[in-house]
Amino acid sequence: MNRTTTLKSHYYYDEAIFAKEIECIFKEEWLWVARSEQLSKQGDFITTDVAQFPIVLVRGKDNILRAFHNICRHRASKVELRKSGNCKQLVCPYHGWRYSLQGQLSNPPKFHGSDSFDHNDHSLYPVNIEEKYGLVFINLSSEPKSLIEWLGPFNSVVGDQYSDDFLFHNELKFDVHANWKTYVDNYQEGYHIPNVHPQLNRDVIWQEYELLNTNDCSIHSVPEKGESDQPGSFGWHFPNFIFNIYGRGIVYQRIEPLRPKWCRVIYNLFRPPDISYDDFENNEGKYQLEVSLEDQELIPEIQHNLQTGIYTSGPLSTKYETGVAYFHDLIINKLNRELNNDSNNRGDR
Repeated sequence: MNRTTTLKSHYYYDEAIFAKEIECIFKEEWLWVARSEQLSKQGDFITTDVAQFPIVLVRGKDNILRAFHNICRHRASKVELRKSGNCKQLVCPYHGWRYSLQGQLSNPPKFHGSDSFDHNDHSLYPVNIEEKYGLVFINLSSEPKSLIEWLGPFNSVVGDQYSDDFLFHNELKFDVHANWKTYVDNYQEGYHIPNVHPQLNRDVIWQEYELLNTNDCSIHSVPEKGESDQPGSFGWHFPNFIFNIYGRGIVYQRIEPLRPKWCRVIYNLFRPPDISYDDFENNEGKYQLEVSLEDQELIPEIQHNLQTGIYTSGPLSTKYETGVAYFHDLIINKLNRELNNDSNNRGDR
């Protein structure tokens, strides 16, 4: 652990820094955006906004899952306005330009383009896409490393828990009045458990909470108390992909940056096939919701205080907050090329 103090408070609300994070972090990393079961049939599609970019994901007639920027090559309308559905082709609602499920533009009738216009040169812009553990990931960069390589230590940890026959249970979604990093900070330590999470505190020995910080991720481990049937296992991958295990099944979580002072927190819960909906909901489902709501009571207040101008930075525990330190160092390193001068001028280090 090199860093012993937090990021300066302006990192949590400065619009220029937020814009740089979108450009230098969220456009470069693999991002979880959907579930494979949402796109299981040929022609299935969903649309979403990823780091402020409109994206359409679609399963082709060849069964290959593809992603494209949801932007018509004609006049920049969204090609698909619906959130999800099934289609034989993608048809722009503005002027009717038609694209195959492979993203290729059909020659638009009655367009009367110039002599140099060739419809073959106007396919939808593709986006990197891969599937793993029942999830769909995209990467907006030009030549990313493979998803498997990017996941690193997550492969073995999640792979030991996830099974291909897991059933999607439900989704929880919350818009939180806080910068995305404020939420990640909270996730990256167990120091707050005894004061914020009473049930979790009854189930785990928080004093023995440990993190392995490596390969852009943090693997959390904490021993459960003898009488607990909800052992905790958790992990975070830079910048915003998380898994939680409270007993049976698995919970995936992501923290989406919306605006400098707002984020969206999304949970997808998966259960084993031999566990009924009600059984899982009344145990693991209730547990996850409870922990999330407890965090959400506190985090917006922290965000407010970061913006007051009173607090600028604080000390980090070398025992309990190594995950926060690791996260903050990653932020600085990822932004370094763009923000090096700014960091030096403001004395962040």
